[in-house]
Amino acid sequence: MTNGSQDLAETWSEYASHVTYNDLPDDVRQTLRWLVLDTLSTTLAANTLGVGVPEMLSWARASGGAPEATVLGFGDRLPAAVAAMVNGGMAHALNFDDTTAVGSGHLGPVTFPSAFAAAELRGGATGKELMTSIAVGAELMSRIGVALTKAQTTYTEAKPQPTQMPGFFASAVSASHMLQFNAHQTHSALGLAFMQASGGRQPVLDGRPAKAIYAAFSNQGGMQAVLLTRYGLLGDCNVFEGKAGFFPTYYGNAFDRPSLVDGLGDDFFLTNVGFKPWPTTGVAHVFIAAAAELHRDLDPVEIRHVRITGEPHLASFCEPSQVRRNPQAPVEAEDSVLFATAKALATGDVKIADLQPTPSGLFDTQAVRIANLIEWSVDESLGRSGVVEVTLASGEVRMSRVDHPPGHRDNQLTDDQREQKFIACAQYAKPKISDGSLREVIDLVEHLQDVADVRILSRLLAGS
Repeated sequence: MTNGSQDLAETWSEYASHVTYNDLPDDVRQTLRWLVLDTLSTTLAANTLGVGVPEMLSWARASGGAPEATVLGFGDRLPAAVAAMVNGGMAHALNFDDTTAVGSGHLGPVTFPSAFAAAELRGGATGKELMTSIAVGAELMSRIGVALTKAQTTYTEAKPQPTQMPGFFASAVSASHMLQFNAHQTHSALGLAFMQASGGRQPVLDGRPAKAIYAAFSNQGGMQAVLLTRYGLLGDCNVFEGKAGFFPTYYGNAFDRPSLVDGLGDDFFLTNVGFKPWPTTGVAHVFIAAAAELHRDLDPVEIRHVRITGEPHLASFCEPSQVRRNPQAPVEAEDSVLFATAKALATGDVKIADLQPTPSGLFDTQAVRIANLIEWSVDESLGRSGVVEVTLASGEVRMSRVDHPPGHRDNQLTDDQREQKFIACAQYAKPKISDGSLREVIDLVEHLQDVADVRILSRLLAGS
């Protein structure tokens, strides 16, 4: 399905309102099942460990309102937009959520929470309906990322947060599909989402606690846009290409238009998604993998110097140097390539517990020592590959290069690894969720297309 001359918002509104589960190829369906399980994983772990989550949840509970949708892992019933906001914030709070190999952005945290809240709002939905609703939002998000990446000439941080701002649109179309909006209503929701869309990157660069929950705002705005449309407010406009539209306003109209329309309905960009084995920025993963490989054959005590080399984006996760070498809080550690690399060199892995403010986590003396030995440099010819060079006390230099770390689209986690991630994340949830409920959730998601009412997930994850 393509229409080269039609307004992009109209094209996407028509597509999002008409696509069905039967239109999704098998590989897309499999990716969507993975996306649901992974988003549930990160959401559950964040309900006790997520930076910003207690404050967000306190605000949500104090605000009150109609009991329309569930806060996953807690069981609270809150207004749909608020529940979607809290679930979206939790889904991203640990930086353990999915990541895309081409373009940028996290798909699950800006689609699943809104689609699920909308399913509860309408009184239930099938697994097929949930999968299709997530698919339209994730596909739009993926294609926006690719369209912008293809037009990028030089790297800059002076741009909108690549998950948060496009996430408003992804949230809106996912919830629109779930509420069975027609094309005109979906177009209106996109316009109302654009009126709210925001997402500056400075909180991310400064490592401020609020950056942990930025996906919350995408879901809040996307759901509010859908709910206002549901009550009759119209916002349909030339969202993406108008004189004051998304691409002219925020990107100087530099984007690859064919990436947004060519092969729509036939080619699915959302399959570019990967799933993280480590709770850090995806930029760190090539270095973690390389460091873990080196760890197998060396004594960390012998390390005297480390050099890492990678893409230009590396700079944002190595500066400010003092914070990146010596993070004092999880939100600082998750975005530190230096500390993550040091932790992998010291222990061979990076787990959720390693990024907590404990003697064996952020204050592990060996990891901190190594982090303060690391120098970094940029080599654009590496693309997204990463190189770690270690100099030992003997003067020997050892090197490892990684192109596609575990979890990358081209090096996917196994089903067992996905399940183990879910179970490991769920151990942090409070109230505690029984092992039987966790196994039932895994089985339900594995056969999501056969689930008659997805609301069973919220009941199973509410805990004891």
